[in-house]
Amino acid sequence: MQTYIVRRLLIGAIILFVLSVAVFILLRIVPGSDPAELRCGLNCTPEGIKQAREEMGLNDPYVVQYWDWLSGVFTGDLGTSVVNFRPVGDSIKARFPVTFELMVLTLIITIVVGIPFGVASAVWKNSPIDYGVRVSAIFGLAVPSFWLATLVLILPATWWGYAPPLGAGYIHIEEDLWGNLKQFVPPAAVLAVGSAAGVMRLTRSSLLEVLRQDYMRTARAKGLAERALIVRHGLKNSLIPVVTVLGLQMAGLLGGAIIVEQIFTLPGLGAFTFEALFRKDFPVVQTMTLYAGITVVLLNLLVDISYAWLDPRIRYS
Repeated sequence: MQTYIVRRLLIGAIILFVLSVAVFILLRIVPGSDPAELRCGLNCTPEGIKQAREEMGLNDPYVVQYWDWLSGVFTGDLGTSVVNFRPVGDSIKARFPVTFELMVLTLIITIVVGIPFGVASAVWKNSPIDYGVRVSAIFGLAVPSFWLATLVLILPATWWGYAPPLGAGYIHIEEDLWGNLKQFVPPAAVLAVGSAAGVMRLTRSSLLEVLRQDYMRTARAKGLAERALIVRHGLKNSLIPVVTVLGLQMAGLLGGAIIVEQIFTLPGLGAFTFEALFRKDFPVVQTMTLYAGITVVLLNLLVDISYAWLDPRIRYS
């Protein structure tokens, strides 16, 4: 197991290096606004722009620029945003709790809704419950999150005169629990609709496959209770593809849900990255890309390790 983890981490380091180089180069060759102009201001002269480029190191060769940024990453200096002139590390620390809480609530709703309904659909196959779950799952996968988020804001405001707190900044959970839940539950529910729908379908198909296995028929023939048969033997062995999908969803959500954060005005990492991409904020985009890559690599590794716990037959050498 240790050898496998070390090998995966080395492969992940190579992937992150290639990713960082690709993003670094693409940011500089894609047409768009000059970051030096943004830093200099609206009424900046050509001399001022030239001076800003020199201060930002944009006149240096690409190899020097990349090394300066990478060495800063290893020393904890992630650079300074050209938009708000704040250290990138401080901005990420301020916005990460928003994205993390949104991810946790979305994951909880996805698991609570997706897995039980998927199990019910598999256990009562071809029943009204099964058909209802399958139709709901198709609806959840088909509905765009931005459209659903718009409805969540418009319909309650039209019918009951209520809307989630918008533009209020981050309401900390330790300061105002109820206000925090009002701010985060609606966007988390919107994000969880598509995720839960996918988990429902995957849980159903995977559990149906396990229920047809010989050892399940043997356990049933020996008189094992149906509930214990499904929960202790069937569900655990059918969760491997579900855990894989949940791991990928977590990795995506930790990078920030750009559209939903924009609609609900949440100051998370998604909105932060979107603004940086729009304005070609090199330090922010490079750091956020590296952060997203690290998140995906580590979560995929954790998911792979969890396979051995879910299915004792799996061994890593």
